[in-house]
Amino acid sequence: MAHYFIDVSSYQPSSYAYFLDKKRRGAKGVVIKTSEGGYGGTPYVSQSGRAQVANARKAGLKVAVYHYAKFNSLRYGANDPVNEANLMANTARAWGCGKDTLMVLDAEDPVLRHDASADAAIFYNALKRKGFKHFDIYGPGSWFWAGRLKIGTHFNLAGWPAAYGSSGSGVAGAKAWQYTDNWHGLGVDGSLDYGGEYTTKKEVTDKPKKITKDNVHEYYFCYNPGRIITTSTIYQHKTASLKSKSNHGLKLPAGIPVDIAKVYFDKAGIIPYFELANGTYITANRSMVTNAYYETPLKEIKVIKRIKLYRDLQRTKVVPHKGFRKNVWPKGTEFTVKKVIPYKNIWILKLDNGFYCTAYKKFVKKIK
Repeated sequence: MAHYFIDVSSYQPSSYAYFLDKKRRGAKGVVIKTSEGGYGGTPYVSQSGRAQVANARKAGLKVAVYHYAKFNSLRYGANDPVNEANLMANTARAWGCGKDTLMVLDAEDPVLRHDASADAAIFYNALKRKGFKHFDIYGPGSWFWAGRLKIGTHFNLAGWPAAYGSSGSGVAGAKAWQYTDNWHGLGVDGSLDYGGEYTTKKEVTDKPKKITKDNVHEYYFCYNPGRIITTSTIYQHKTASLKSKSNHGLKLPAGIPVDIAKVYFDKAGIIPYFELANGTYITANRSMVTNAYYETPLKEIKVIKRIKLYRDLQRTKVVPHKGFRKNVWPKGTEFTVKKVIPYKNIWILKLDNGFYCTAYKKFVKKIK
């Protein structure tokens, strides 16, 4: 008998109520995004993942985790998949995921080499060296059909292809199938599990380990994101002594955008913190601040505060919009996104229509 499961990233809620609702609607498992990219580049770790793992377990769902791959050993060297595997492993451990957790590789980004399975093997071997035992691979059904992704192999991959609008995945032997991106009309991906890997097999958990140079990326921003938005109340500090209450300066409530001047590390060289342009300091803790820009792949956005479109990445050539003052696109306008581009400490969206716009979360909102 097949069972339902969902997959989530930082764009979905992390509350207990959210996951309990999904269980009551029939889901038995959830796959939660840990990370994207890897050490040596611009590593990304989901700011919501830790709470999602804890609350999904509390709701009674089986938890697996996934990493969005952006490696390419032909372009960046054989250590590229290893660096990404290490980021995923360190993040999963920090969240309390045990060695028997199902570790899923999300292989769909266009930067991947054509023989994506070759780099996936390097990735899985690196996870094995970290002590993990169970793996699977997710990707477009067309990639499986073309031989770019393979199930089975000596990693015992069950296979989790995505194929919408059909009666099955079309991938022989696959034991899971993502069949919708709008399960029960709730705006979350829905899948069927035929082998139990995602829903019924027992999961073992580990206690989170202390913060080290290997896992600090999961907890803190170790690079300058340019601008952050506070997600809880924090304080500016007069000196770099962030733990001292007597050092408190201006209070910053949740939802405040703040420009970052520099990133520093504590005396041990492990825990980072931010310096602002006014010479004060704030935490770089991901549970308290978030990047003000979308920096990971997304498919569609909605304008929440009017914006302009540009013909160039540098945003110097405004696209005319007939009938609208100052050539703006109004609130509620939706666009399809082709890619997210890092540019001078901010992120820019390249749209499917060939134009560019801001990735600033105060102006646009991800809808898919």
